[in-house]
Amino acid sequence: MRYFGILFITLFLVSNMYGQENNNKSLTLNSAIELGLKNNPAIKAAQENIKASNGRFWSGVSLPQPEISYDNQWIPIVNKAGAQSEKTLSVSQSMEFPSVYFLKGNKFTKEEKIAGYKLNAIKLCVIAEIKSSYYKVLAKQKLISAAKENLKISEDFFKKAEIRLNVGEGTNLERLTAKVQFTEAQSNLDVANNEFSTALSELNYDLGNPKNVKPTIKHGIEENTYNLADSLTFVNYSINIEDLYNSLAECNPEIKIAELNIDISAVEKSIAWSSLLPNINLAYFKQSRDGGDFYGTSAGISVPLWFMFEQKGKIQEAKANQSISDDELQSIKNTLTLKLQSAVNDYENNIQQVELYRNEILPQTDEIFITATKSYDAGEITYMEYMQAKQTSKNSQTNYINVLLNYYQSLFAIEEIVGKNIIDK
Repeated sequence: MRYFGILFITLFLVSNMYGQENNNKSLTLNSAIELGLKNNPAIKAAQENIKASNGRFWSGVSLPQPEISYDNQWIPIVNKAGAQSEKTLSVSQSMEFPSVYFLKGNKFTKEEKIAGYKLNAIKLCVIAEIKSSYYKVLAKQKLISAAKENLKISEDFFKKAEIRLNVGEGTNLERLTAKVQFTEAQSNLDVANNEFSTALSELNYDLGNPKNVKPTIKHGIEENTYNLADSLTFVNYSINIEDLYNSLAECNPEIKIAELNIDISAVEKSIAWSSLLPNINLAYFKQSRDGGDFYGTSAGISVPLWFMFEQKGKIQEAKANQSISDDELQSIKNTLTLKLQSAVNDYENNIQQVELYRNEILPQTDEIFITATKSYDAGEITYMEYMQAKQTSKNSQTNYINVLLNYYQSLFAIEEIVGKNIIDK
């Protein structure tokens, strides 16, 4: 019995630990990206498109179906001794000039590569959205913490204002102002909780979860939510602007797709010129007549007699498509370069803002608030002066969280444009 008891306790502890792990729903940024890539329907569709492109390759390079015929002629109406019919079995195969199949295979191979780059483009977009949503949830969590702290301070001073009024040291205006500030702090906490709920729903959507999990909030405490393992802290990533532009040309899937389209248009131009080459027809037949068997083969070619119409039109169209592909590549490069310049400017502005808050604004506002608190407790300043210092400190903390979120979102935008991970995660 003792062993059964030990076994029962062990199983209970293991199940309890497993249940706690599931309830915590710990989620790192990397695991969130992995989950989102796994569940996203657009990625699944792009993966199937690659398979379809591979199927088009094999159907595109295959020969036409051979033609098999059996011919039985000269059958007498009245059966006579020795009367025979003429029987012919033939097999024929037509095909384009052999070099055309190599050109078509080259074209379909490049189209399959394009399908792969389209998949990469979708993945980059999904990863950027997940990163942005993940850090947005982290920011909203910090804003909730700041709102809770502000509520606690407002409640404490509202109580102090009532005490000061009762003992004759404060005024009714001071108490009413403290009450308004306390009510406003409660409202701000409710808003922060609602914004957190919205951010969590956006993250859940980006993860591709079939069920829209929303947090249950009781008295400002979030329940049944993801426990995000990463944190919203400032990391100064060294970004080389020149490397970004080099990576843009080397890694961006839109540019790669446009370059492959140029290659395809060149191949299609060669295929159009190849239409001047003759098609080949081969045939084999076996014939039975006059009591004997006969065998034969035939070979023929098509003559592009009307080349000034069909073939000329194909060549003209292929030349125009090649020029269009060149212009589209240059247009895509110009557009992406402009986007990258804008994203880099946004990043540089955000990192300047982050450093300004870290090095100057936050230390100064903290010192102001600490000094104001001590002065108010000592009766050296009025409540209105204290509230002004408190509001300055609160706004600085909230603004810093938003600036830090903007900093990371600008990094994620650069990653999506460049087509390369620039954050060492």
